[in-house]
Amino acid sequence: MNRPSAPLPPPARDTETRPVCPPARGAKARRPARRFAPAPPALLFAIALAAALFFALAPAVRVHAEESAPEGDALPAYARVTQEGTWLYAAADGNTGLFILPVTYFVRVTGRADGYYSVQYLEGTAGRTAVAGWCRAEEVTPVDYTPETPFLYYDVDVTYRAGEGLPEGFLDDYTVQAAFYGLFLYGSSTYYYVELDGAFGYVPAAACSALAYPPNTEHAEAETPADGSSAPAAEGGCAAVNIVLACALCVAALGAVYFLFRPRRKKPPEEEQGYGL
Repeated sequence: MNRPSAPLPPPARDTETRPVCPPARGAKARRPARRFAPAPPALLFAIALAAALFFALAPAVRVHAEESAPEGDALPAYARVTQEGTWLYAAADGNTGLFILPVTYFVRVTGRADGYYSVQYLEGTAGRTAVAGWCRAEEVTPVDYTPETPFLYYDVDVTYRAGEGLPEGFLDDYTVQAAFYGLFLYGSSTYYYVELDGAFGYVPAAACSALAYPPNTEHAEAETPADGSSAPAAEGGCAAVNIVLACALCVAALGAVYFLFRPRRKKPPEEEQGYGL
């Protein structure tokens, strides 16, 4: 009788250590990926607080900057004569003066070139002929409102006198009214630039009535509130103070967060264990 054969043993595993092949020349060895420690809660809280304060203060800072920013290249509609001796020139040239504009009144601005404003004077005024010209931009002050009475409307009496020795019956002097535009200085003499029957010309100041026109007070009234207080200046100062205080509070809050959540300094082993007796 045939007996069953015994089962074959499993094949032996290769337990030999295989040598690791060195990397080929020129190949870069792979470095293990770096693991970054998570940010501490104190840092995250400080960043969140700074971002919240920034977005809360940004609108106020932007509005204040827009209010205090210069107009830049914006052309004003009117400019006020604020300096004595501001000339109206026939061209953008200091040698083409027509007359000196009356102080406290306005010119309507129509353009700008080479440090000059191109302007209109007495434009749209009944009984007056508008004069176009130029004035130095540094000698007038742009305004952000439309004045009710921008131009001086004033007449002077001009008296003409004939020479002596005329026969009886001849008129040796007569007086007419002329529209006054401004002064003109020629040497040591003063003349008035006037319009008479549609014609412009210069007449000696000695032959005219003395000037007694009132100053224009619209600028002072436009800048002063009805109660006489300086509210706009106060509001601007309060806005600046509020911004400074808010920035100071932001810095103080960040400092408080740092001192509250800063990591504690580890004590040396000697301090923790104490000294034995």
